[in-house]
Amino acid sequence: MSRLYYELIKDIPASLPELDGDLLRCTGHNLVSLAARTTCLPLTTIHEEIKDQTAAVVPISSGEGVIPGFTDAVAAILEYIGLKAWVTGHPDVVGFGEAVKSGADILFAADDLEFLAINPRNRKVVENAWATANGFVQALAAAAEMRSDTLEGQEVLTLGLGKVGTHAVKAFRKLGSRTWVFDTDSTRLQACADQHKDVQVVKDLKMAFQTIDYILDATPAAEIIDESMIRPTTIISCPGVPHGLTPAARAKIGTGFIHDNLPLGVAVMALESLYPNKEGASMPKMFNR
Repeated sequence: MSRLYYELIKDIPASLPELDGDLLRCTGHNLVSLAARTTCLPLTTIHEEIKDQTAAVVPISSGEGVIPGFTDAVAAILEYIGLKAWVTGHPDVVGFGEAVKSGADILFAADDLEFLAINPRNRKVVENAWATANGFVQALAAAAEMRSDTLEGQEVLTLGLGKVGTHAVKAFRKLGSRTWVFDTDSTRLQACADQHKDVQVVKDLKMAFQTIDYILDATPAAEIIDESMIRPTTIISCPGVPHGLTPAARAKIGTGFIHDNLPLGVAVMALESLYPNKEGASMPKMFNR
């Protein structure tokens, strides 16, 4: 997980209604319905059924320590989508014990390497990188549908082949997209090309933007996308922190830009953790309607 910092997350609790509005304009979905789409859960029953689910967010002090505001932001996102959520009073192992004793259905915790949602009832563990990648891929697919398009057979470009970008490539291939990738690390590019023979490598980023409409920016690099690269048909789904657009590019793309610093990934983690941890298993009884 890219390490966040206070200035990036301090406004998340208050900004969630604004994020919902931005998502609706670009994708036709709000935060919870986009998470439901990503996890294949039925939106018609989700609001009623997740209200009885509880989640505890456990601060972790190892490594570089607790990020100020992080656990409160995660709890606020979970409350916003309908769960009962709280931050444990103690960090680390004591906090996990507190969460379990209090009967939490899902536990959330992050250190310098991983951010996980853990459901002890069904033994499901959901990684933030997977959840974020798939959430933003589905956001891009929904945005394409808003213009009566589909990502199947379409060219898509993933920028950055870290954990999120690698998961995104897999998700695009499952959708049947013609997938292009870009990374400044040649080792990562080669590894991706070796694993996926149908994936194409972009050598000239500006040229790629002139022909590819659908972009997923999973890099931590700021201002790598300038105004000249934005066309009227460009849509950028951006889980990267910080996002890669210059101020002029951000103004030019308008509603064709999907970005947040935490909420979509957390929402997908929460809903996905309700599945049993079995390949091909049916959903829990509460979702079999």
